[in-house]
Amino acid sequence: MSAQPYGPNTAGVRRFLVQLAGLGKDDRRLVVERYTQVSATHTWRAAEQHLATAIERSGREPQRDALTGPLLQLVRPVNAPAPATEDEALALLDPVAEPALAALLALMVEELLPPDAVETLRAPFAGVIARS
Repeated sequence: MSAQPYGPNTAGVRRFLVQLAGLGKDDRRLVVERYTQVSATHTWRAAEQHLATAIERSGREPQRDALTGPLLQLVRPVNAPAPATEDEALALLDPVAEPALAALLALMVEELLPPDAVETLRAPFAGVIARS
C-alpha cells in the first residue's frame, strides 16, 4: 500500500478519522442534525457536484475507494448480525456515516475544490472536529 493511500492530504484524512472515532453521542447527534439541514440546500448540492468532478478528473477513485474501509469500521455497529440485504446494511450504519464521507472526500481532494465547497462539506463538523 502507498504511503499516501488517500492522496496528498492523507495525514489530514487520518487525523479526521481519529477524531471521528473519538466523537461522543452528543457530538454525533449534533453533526447529523446539522447535516440534515445543510444537505437539503442548493449550496450543498453544488459542493457535492464540485466534489464528484474533482474526484473523477483527478483520477482519485482508488483513493476514494480506499477511504471507505476505515470509515465503515467506524460507523458499523459492533457485534450486529450480518444483514441480509444491502438496504439492511445501510440502515445499520451510524447516521454520521454520510456527513463523514462527504467531509473526508472533501479533505481528500481539498486542493482541487473551491474553498467554499470544502467549507460546506465540512460544515456539519464545525466545532466538533478541528480543522487541520
